[in-house]
Amino acid sequence: MICPVLATRVLLAWRAIIGASQTYTMIKTAAKRLLGPFLPVVRDFVHEQRRSRQARQVQAALDAAGVPRVPQPDINHLLHHLRGQVLAQLPKDVGHFVSVGCAGTWYFNWIAEKCGPRRHTGIEFYSPKPDDLPAGVEWIANTAGNMEALADGCADLLFSGQNIEHLWPEDIGNFLLESHRVLKDGGLLVVDSPNRRLTALLGWSHPEHTIELTPSEACELLELAGFDVQRKLGLWLCEAPASGRLLPFAEMTPEGEWPLARRAAEAKDCPESSFIWWIEARKAPRAPQAARLRERIREIEALAWPERLNRLQSVIGKPVVVDGQTWFDSEGRAGALLFGPYTALPAGRHTLTLSFDYPDGPPGAGPGAVTHVSGGPANAIFVQAEVPVHAEPGAALSRSLQFELEDTTFNVQFVVATFPGVRLRVKKAVSLATQALEPGVR
Repeated sequence: MICPVLATRVLLAWRAIIGASQTYTMIKTAAKRLLGPFLPVVRDFVHEQRRSRQARQVQAALDAAGVPRVPQPDINHLLHHLRGQVLAQLPKDVGHFVSVGCAGTWYFNWIAEKCGPRRHTGIEFYSPKPDDLPAGVEWIANTAGNMEALADGCADLLFSGQNIEHLWPEDIGNFLLESHRVLKDGGLLVVDSPNRRLTALLGWSHPEHTIELTPSEACELLELAGFDVQRKLGLWLCEAPASGRLLPFAEMTPEGEWPLARRAAEAKDCPESSFIWWIEARKAPRAPQAARLRERIREIEALAWPERLNRLQSVIGKPVVVDGQTWFDSEGRAGALLFGPYTALPAGRHTLTLSFDYPDGPPGAGPGAVTHVSGGPANAIFVQAEVPVHAEPGAALSRSLQFELEDTTFNVQFVVATFPGVRLRVKKAVSLATQALEPGVR
């Protein structure tokens, strides 16, 4: 039997709690009414203070590492500086410096500042020729895989800076074989590129990249193309070598276990754990193994291209694993359930296939989501369709979308957008079949 005194005290305490809760609710409601108009201003102020604090931390980290100041420093500024440091270590005053992939006048000024070649030839297909080319610079409008405008053995040094990852597999082989042809005996080929092992782990995508290579794959291809690798290093450590812990890509801090200066310094000896690899190779006195080179590129493509297509993300989806496969579960929320991979696609007829599942059964009426493929500079929609409804709960279904691209198109993404109240899952894996366009047929 409960003591009357204890019961009275419990009742009084409960009433006090209820009263306090009601008072808190009243105060909260009044505060919202009073301060409501000012909340967006306060929120913007707090966000601006946070951005300013982060900017100061980044600048302090860059200062500590000796990186020159710019108005708005970011990770791209840091990577450009790190590349420039290594570029400045290349031979100076070479007779003929060839660049494959050059974006404009600033690029030639950068090479002149770091290397000072006597003659500089730039080969570029996608960017227009600058109106103000520096003196001593020649511009050739062509692809990396076609250097027919250059004579055999005419170049002392060939630099492919952040370019090979923009090439389709066939052009990778052509580029390496053409590099061997145009370089003098003992000439130097320098290539740098993002490391696919790290870009895959980070889920990082560039809208103009096709497949990326790992440092070991790049060295193997260079050897097959008739080069001897002289130097291999990394730029910007993104994985702790001892533990394998992934380091945030854009985190630039002046202190802590992995400050900017340490990540930049230790990357040089750890190319496999770095975001960018840099390789220098000399033309060897042996002929390239052209057939084996192309075969090895196809083998790499068979691994790298599906992975590139499946760098997919979600805004609202909860990742769940079903039979070893990852799915995004909307849990009834509306929004972007799947998007990505922000890639380049070649000209051709494409068929994209996605897999779906309604875990709680199909919606009562209408589709559970819509899906589309978009891309290009205007992010145009190439094809759009509703996600179908099936009758059997728990049975997966698929949707294939067919679309045609007349030219190489950048920034292509696949999107699945869900409606509220419908629980839908989409597999975090897609397939894409491509059929080349026949000449003159559209």
